[in-house]
Amino acid sequence: MNENYQALESAITSATLSGAYKMELRHNPSGLPSAWLALEDKDDISEALEQLRAISTRMATMTVYRPNADIEPDTHEVAYHMVLGGMPVTVTVVLKKVDCLPSAAKHFPNLDWEERELMELTGIEVAGHPSPRRLLLDESIEAGIFDRLVPYSEMTNAANQDVLWNRIRQDTGAAEQRRQETPDTFDRRTK
Repeated sequence: MNENYQALESAITSATLSGAYKMELRHNPSGLPSAWLALEDKDDISEALEQLRAISTRMATMTVYRPNADIEPDTHEVAYHMVLGGMPVTVTVVLKKVDCLPSAAKHFPNLDWEERELMELTGIEVAGHPSPRRLLLDESIEAGIFDRLVPYSEMTNAANQDVLWNRIRQDTGAAEQRRQETPDTFDRRTK
């Protein structure tokens, strides 16, 4: 383990994180170390992020995805991407459909929009968010509708483009079949 790994591990350990978590140190091809912390309980996220902020960790962004969409379609993983001394630190927490995520925007104001986007696109509730209003979608549209139709993690993952386009083609095929079965209804709508 080189000195960068030791410095990163020492800094994170100095944060005295409460709650149970697993830490894994990794490195990219150029040798830059990164730390991955997987929290076991979503209720520990606020305290963990506050402790990391106290040691000068800077929040970059957060992402949400489904780690096992085929096996557990109602499970999301939220990842907080941070930087500590020029080295990446990612904190993850797993959420079930019924779980409510505590807001981290009070510790890291730049998460305001990311948490609002999370609520809007996935339907996950973020408790204690300072301004939970919608970003893009009208209030009349059900929160999380896109996540059910085309999960955001699939839509933005270029590796899954075929899955996305096949789903769109399938939906288009079903619409074409309905049009052929009731051509007079379709013709009236297009006139």
